[in-house]
Amino acid sequence: MSRHAIVNILLGVVAAVLVAAVIYLRVGDGSSPAATTTIATTTTSTTVPPTTTDPPTTTTIEPPTTVPATTAPPTTSPPTTLPPADRAVVPVVVTSAGLSGERVGPSTYLLSLTGWTNTRGVNGVVQVPLTTIYYADGFQNSAELMAADMALPVTQIAPLASAPPVAGLGDAALLVYFGDA
Repeated sequence: MSRHAIVNILLGVVAAVLVAAVIYLRVGDGSSPAATTTIATTTTSTTVPPTTTDPPTTTTIEPPTTVPATTAPPTTSPPTTLPPADRAVVPVVVTSAGLSGERVGPSTYLLSLTGWTNTRGVNGVVQVPLTTIYYADGFQNSAELMAADMALPVTQIAPLASAPPVAGLGDAALLVYFGDA
């Protein structure tokens, strides 16, 4: 028998022993759903002998009572909106026009540091007063997440259909349009 075969047999035995130990420990501590334990309880009455100054006292010790656990329906309703998509997979276009155009490159870099790695910058032609995040259908939660990352209020997000025209938008799910303010 080769050394390789002996090592494989020993590893198999060790694995079997570990599995058996885990099963034994789970059953032994009662965490297995199949393991049930019945505990009998009794009520005992103890009489304390009287002392010269105290009247006789009888103390009764009652066993603790347990109530079986019931499964209650959840008290919270499921979320009505989907969670935002992973930052790294959401295609983002960053743009601006006028004097704010110099912010596109640094902003694209800063967004990549927060996880928005599928970003590209393009030049816009229409100046807007406020920085706004425009979102495609189904990406409103992602726009809200980006607004939080950029410390913008959610009032500065809007549907992509209301965005100024941008050449090279392509398949962008989010458009960050920098404003003058």
